[in-house]
Amino acid sequence: MLVGQLFGLVGIFLMVAVFQVNDRRTLLRLQIASCLMWSVYYLFMGATTASGLILLGAVRSFVFDRYRQHEWVYGAVIVTYAITTLIIWENWTSIMALIGMCLATTALWQKSPKNIRLISLTIAPFWLTYNLLNNSYLGAAADLITFASVAIGIVRFDIPRSLLTRFRRARQIEVIEVQNLIK
Repeated sequence: MLVGQLFGLVGIFLMVAVFQVNDRRTLLRLQIASCLMWSVYYLFMGATTASGLILLGAVRSFVFDRYRQHEWVYGAVIVTYAITTLIIWENWTSIMALIGMCLATTALWQKSPKNIRLISLTIAPFWLTYNLLNNSYLGAAADLITFASVAIGIVRFDIPRSLLTRFRRARQIEVIEVQNLIK
């Protein structure tokens, strides 16, 4: 069990790294490594649906890196997820894992790291629900940490600096106005 937790911890670090890069190829390669770690973690937890779907996620990221130019690949991956879920079905929470992986697939299919990050914001609620209902508290913590990493990545790479500068100036003006009112 402790060995499985260690794989999960490494998976957390890799998932954080995924959303802190601004290059699709690097993002996909980090995703592959993270998926492999999480697949082993869930295998140790006895969560075969999660383990299988995430292992398939590693394959998906590899295929998306190599064969992005073939439009049919996206649909084939979604269908493969649906069939795999039916084969390794555990209980109704398997649907949450399936939806999370389909959203991740949609995110990773995007060409732009910005779009990958934006769509990735929708994944956490499904995996968080799956993890909490299956007593995977490390997985639930990872979902929250990953969500925060996605948000930080959006701020770092996707919000124009001019907008952030204007926001900071506006906040400084508000502080000065409030201080003047207090005097």
